[in-house]
Amino acid sequence: MFRVKKEKKGLLASFDFEAILGIARREYIKYFRNKNQIISSSLMPAIFMIFMRPAFGNWIGNMGEASTYMGAGIIVMVVIMSGIMMAGMPLIFDKMMGFQDIYAVSPVKRRNLVLGFILGGAIKVIFQCSIVIAIGLLSGLVSFELGVYPYDFGWFAAGYPVFGVLAIIMSVIMMYVMIFISAAVYSCIGLTISAKSDMTNAFLYFTLINTPLVFISGALIPVENMYFIGLFNPTTYFADAIRVFLGGYTGDYGTGNFLIGILGLSIPKHSAQALFLGLGVDLIVIFAFGVVLFYIAFKVFGSSLTESSGGFISIFHKKTTEMQEKMFKKLSPEEKEVMNRITSKVDMIELMSSAQEDPSKIIDIFKKAGLTTDDANQFMKIGTKIMSEMVSKKKKKKKKSKNKT
Repeated sequence: MFRVKKEKKGLLASFDFEAILGIARREYIKYFRNKNQIISSSLMPAIFMIFMRPAFGNWIGNMGEASTYMGAGIIVMVVIMSGIMMAGMPLIFDKMMGFQDIYAVSPVKRRNLVLGFILGGAIKVIFQCSIVIAIGLLSGLVSFELGVYPYDFGWFAAGYPVFGVLAIIMSVIMMYVMIFISAAVYSCIGLTISAKSDMTNAFLYFTLINTPLVFISGALIPVENMYFIGLFNPTTYFADAIRVFLGGYTGDYGTGNFLIGILGLSIPKHSAQALFLGLGVDLIVIFAFGVVLFYIAFKVFGSSLTESSGGFISIFHKKTTEMQEKMFKKLSPEEKEVMNRITSKVDMIELMSSAQEDPSKIIDIFKKAGLTTDDANQFMKIGTKIMSEMVSKKKKKKKKSKNKT
């Protein structure tokens, strides 16, 4: 019995989930095969987690609050740096190897290709963040009392431990949802840069974008210590949203506390109401920022597929074409026609290597390509002529160099 595929209707018809999951699977398989990359990418966040806690504790003034504040900030730092790199670098390598030309001619819509890279990058970022969270828990920089449990929400109060545990579980789930959304949004930046740049320039652009996004925001440094510049950085709102589900401490200038002070609302700062007020604003900013970046990534990536990838394979073919043009330059029109017809059907590299090993194999290669024995004889005759001209040129160059000396 043949399996009949059901036609997708509505929004689902616009997406090819098989293609999206296929690209994502290819990306995370490559990542998990490279153990050195996993270790090296987790090293810097681990150093931040373990050794910078005392400094930030003295800065904020409360070690417990510093743990919550900086713990979320380091998670966001990993999301940004890894999100941009994890989505961008695979595309750079695909361009170098000429693999992007395959994307250009594939029957899959380009939005599915973009979503596949974004999903693959987000999965890798979630794995890295899990390592960082585990290090934070072991080092004490992330509290075991995850989520909004420290606040008295009636049902979630300390007197109702069952509901408290459920609150912690839901907070962890929501925290990972926020990490996934953040990773997907920042992956768009990596794709946009990689689609229009090469290996050398991509690293420069990644650094130029990573640094202000992380350090001129409320991720690691409280906004009140940066003259409010961090309020104009979307990273501040990503960090604030994650802090809501990671102990609840968002700082005096967390989104909710800041709005209460500006609007003069009769809501206590650092309360549950302030947290969720800020979370609502955070989600609005994240959604707006994400929509803009997704649109840019789709447009830039799509336009990049209309160009040749310029990878090693395309460079090689370009060089071989130039060499053939030089070799055929002094041939007669009839000889050029014969050579062009043969080289369009026969792989020259295979032909030359076979000729060196066993000249009799040349006839077999010509037969497989649909050419005759007469074509093979003509090719050998013209080839001998080209080789003799090349030898004579070398002799002339040697004579000139001897005369100069």
